[in-house]
Amino acid sequence: MKYAFFPGCTMAYRLQFAEKSIRMVVPKFDIDLVDLPFTCCPEPNAIRALSDDTWLTFAARNIALAENEGLDILTSCAGCHESLSLAKHELEKNPERKERVNEILKDLGLEYKGSSVIIHLHQILFDEIGIETLSSKVKRPIPIKVVTHTGCHLLRPERILHVDNAEVPVKLDLLCETLGMEPLDYMDKTMCCGAGVRKTNSVTSYAVLREKMTSMQMVEPDAIVVFCPTCFITFESGQRVANRIFGTDFMLPVFYYTELLAIAMDLPDTELLLNEHRVKLELPKSEESTKETGVSRGDSMASSP
Repeated sequence: MKYAFFPGCTMAYRLQFAEKSIRMVVPKFDIDLVDLPFTCCPEPNAIRALSDDTWLTFAARNIALAENEGLDILTSCAGCHESLSLAKHELEKNPERKERVNEILKDLGLEYKGSSVIIHLHQILFDEIGIETLSSKVKRPIPIKVVTHTGCHLLRPERILHVDNAEVPVKLDLLCETLGMEPLDYMDKTMCCGAGVRKTNSVTSYAVLREKMTSMQMVEPDAIVVFCPTCFITFESGQRVANRIFGTDFMLPVFYYTELLAIAMDLPDTELLLNEHRVKLELPKSEESTKETGVSRGDSMASSP
């Protein structure tokens, strides 16, 4: 399989270690990633609110680049996946808008045809590769308890995105089980991380985050697992801000799923992925050491200065 890889701005500029984990993992499943001169998706909340036509044209240009290469687009960011998917849906249902966009793209030597599929890494791992194949690659099970957060932009609108059940998402839990983790159910599982309202009211955003993380903390997980770089940053950095504002004591490590997959597959240099994490969690060095010592929270967890 070969895809045009669309990591998105947030992952490319702020979570390079998460992008690195993807590039480490996917070749092991015979997936080739092709890098193209993509721009921002563009970001669906800010850009679309200012100009719907600008949002649609930027998105169409990105898709057209992949179409020129005869490739589908593999996204790793929930927001990018939603933005490109919604743009494709809009262009397919509205021929007049498609025609206007192509008039603009003509100056760039591009044409949006609608032939490329937009697919998220979550879908590749669960729907295409599958649990059984993933299980066969696990060499170092990770016996920790986790809470998962699929993310709003991967779940809604469900009729267009088709990633998981928007009300009862279970696929990320099953992917975590495959690596030896125990996913814990918790209240407010489908609640936003808070990032969606930060641009209009930052205090409200952190209040939402506080409620979400309070629900998570009640079931005493070892870590949070996500499939969205924005959610990653919101949980990891935002919990420190919430602690200052509200006097809470959140200190939960956060992982992008493929970081844990790389570790479970016992790929080399995975320790480099974890160096940039602000909240640490000691993971087993090998299956044998896990049997002897297990995984410990407490002293193994620390917040970076």
